[in-house]
This record gives sequence, C-alpha cells and structure tokens, in this order.
Amino acid sequence: MNAFEIEEYLNGILKPWNFEDFCFNGIQIEGSRNVKRVALGVSFNLAFIEKAIGWSADMLLVHHGIFGKDFFKLRGYLKKRVEKVLENGLTLMGYHLPLDAHPECGNNALIAKALGLEIEEPFDVGYIGGYNTPIETSTFLDRLSKLLNRKDLLSYVNRPTVQKVCVISGGGASDIIKLEGKVDTFITGEVKEHIRDLSREMQINFINAGHYATETFGVKEIGKLLEEKFGLETRFFDIYNEV
Repeated sequence: MNAFEIEEYLNGILKPWNFEDFCFNGIQIEGSRNVKRVALGVSFNLAFIEKAIGWSADMLLVHHGIFGKDFFKLRGYLKKRVEKVLENGLTLMGYHLPLDAHPECGNNALIAKALGLEIEEPFDVGYIGGYNTPIETSTFLDRLSKLLNRKDLLSYVNRPTVQKVCVISGGGASDIIKLEGKVDTFITGEVKEHIRDLSREMQINFINAGHYATETFGVKEIGKLLEEKFGLETRFFDIYNEV
C-alpha cells in the first residue's frame, strides 16, 4: 500500500486541519512508499523503533511523534531516532490532537464508551458523558483500573458516587478549572500540585489515570481501520510508561 494513500485516508477521517497542534499530523518522515506492515505505538522512542524493526515493519504510526512543526535541529537523541528510521526505510506517521478528539476512533470517546458512559458533548479534546443512575465511586475506580490494566491510579475521591464524567486523555489536569459545576468526576492522564485542593474545593473526583495508559486506545483503533480498509498487517507495541 502506498504510504501517501494511507495518509490521505487517515486525514479524511481525523481532519488534522481542524486543530492547532504542537506538531505536524500525518507523515513526518518519508520512508518506503510500499507499506505492508504498520507498527502501532503511543510514543516515538528508540525502544519502540527497535521493536518495530525486529518485526520488519514498513511504517510507524504513533500518537506522540516528532513535536515542533518547523524543527530544524537534528542532533542528540532525536538524531539517533531519525537515523534508525532512515537506515531501515521506515515511514513515520503521527497523529496527536486529532487522535484524542475523534468521536469514534479517538482516545477519549473510546474510553468513555468502554466505561459504559453515554456521551453527551465534546469538551476540549475530550468528552463529557453520563450514567442514567449514579454508581459508587469505588465501583467506578475498579472499572477504570481494569480497563487500563493498572492498579496505581492516583485518585482524589471527593464524592461517594459517579454520574457525570469528563475524560481528557494525556496532560489535561488544568482543565478541571473549566469543569466546576459541570461534572462530578474527571479522568485525565497527568496531575499537578494544585489539583488536589482544587478538586476538593470543587467537589470533583479527580483521577490521574496515566498519560500513556489513556492514549493507547486511538492508535489501536486506527490499526483496525487500516486492516479492514487496506488489508495491512498491524501490531501494537506496548512500550509501557508508568507516567
């Protein structure tokens, strides 16, 4: 499959031109145009690159690619990563905010639906959803822990039940300021020092579910689309990050 046809197909779904992002979305490094195997991952790092090479991948498709739309310095760690990609004829493709926000194959919509939430409205690059009847906060935390396969969720529990939830994958902690009075629970991927007290004063359950853990969903779903559309072989490489 031609790499640029894959890009055109994904651009049509994810519509990157609708986002003011921190990076270029799409093909960031052009390698072999003939793609049969696509390695999926959250982040572009050396461990992921080496796993993909070991699997004989033709394309790397990640959520966190090379950041900076107009980068021009290529040295140090970035030079080593890019060198590996070029030496092995790989194409690097990255989709950042479009892959958080998409209502069907985005990280946040997929998390909300997997938790059984009825999505009500978009919020930033995430979504607000709800349950018809409240569930116990302990039950909700157990459900989320199983979904993300991690037992070390950092939770500030300020309500006994959960009914209306906002999900923003990755580094969305500061968005809690905009959620006062809108939700009773906020899931995101990172925490900052002042969030504990803000969540307590706003009476919002805050859950730091992990930046990496909340951003595995979108690339996996994109992989399924590529398999169905083009018959490509895809594999997700879990280079786990506890943050």
